[in-house]
Amino acid sequence: MSYGRNFGMRSFENVVRDGRFRAPATEPGSGPIPLGAGVTMRGQTGADLGYLRLATAAEAPGQDCGVAVFEHIQNKSDELTLSYDSPYDRVPLGQYTQMMHGPGAKVWFANTAAKTLYDGRVRAAKSMIATDAGAAVDLTTLAPGDALVPNGLGGWRELGVEEVDGWFTVEQIVVPNGAAPTVGVVEARFTF
Repeated sequence: MSYGRNFGMRSFENVVRDGRFRAPATEPGSGPIPLGAGVTMRGQTGADLGYLRLATAAEAPGQDCGVAVFEHIQNKSDELTLSYDSPYDRVPLGQYTQMMHGPGAKVWFANTAAKTLYDGRVRAAKSMIATDAGAAVDLTTLAPGDALVPNGLGGWRELGVEEVDGWFTVEQIVVPNGAAPTVGVVEARFTF
């Protein structure tokens, strides 16, 4: 099941869809929360209480963490603007969304190349597996069994030596023939 161009589910075993939490009403520095981004409720006080925020690699996974899921078809609103035009890959500002996690539930993340649409618009390249600065990584450097952690920008990166807890365990990496090694799909399972 696809939630957007760069994130979807492969299996729902043991999945937990936590309640509905509000996305920030204004764009934080990194923009709207991408679907499939690592999010948390940690550190919430006062006016921030009840709002999701992007998680960082330094945060161990737990019951107050997960990936952001928003079903645009079920939640479509006239408030959506052109910045949320198809393929609907972000949580609309100020809308309620869910966090999903669950040990063994399997997801996929895609790094996609730029694509020109039939009407001439260009859909920008997007990398869900990226560095902390947001640059796409060579997917062929990943291997089954590697751990993934949030990169703090709405994507994921390989667990570093300084970190202890991965959010996902990589199961499969698919880089299409003839594609750049930074384009492809990574399938992974939740560890929590």
